[in-house]
Amino acid sequence: MDYTLFDGTLIDLSDIYEISEIRDYGEDDNTIDESTLSFTIRLKNGKSIHISKNYHYNDWFEMYKELKKIRQDISNKWNQSKSVTI
Repeated sequence: MDYTLFDGTLIDLSDIYEISEIRDYGEDDNTIDESTLSFTIRLKNGKSIHISKNYHYNDWFEMYKELKKIRQDISNKWNQSKSVTI
């Protein structure tokens, strides 16, 4: 089963090995006054997909909720796909 990320990236759920927790990486060196929240999807072939959101300090909670929702949706669908193939 495939999953389409908000940027259009397509992930085959059967290729997922692990989904990391959400981490706050602090200030992004490539932006002014923005920080980065991110989690990583590790694939069985050794590659990784990083899902990130930039935020200003006062938008942290909203970006965290948005990223958490995306992570939870991927995780739920991944777990469903594992139970279907077993």
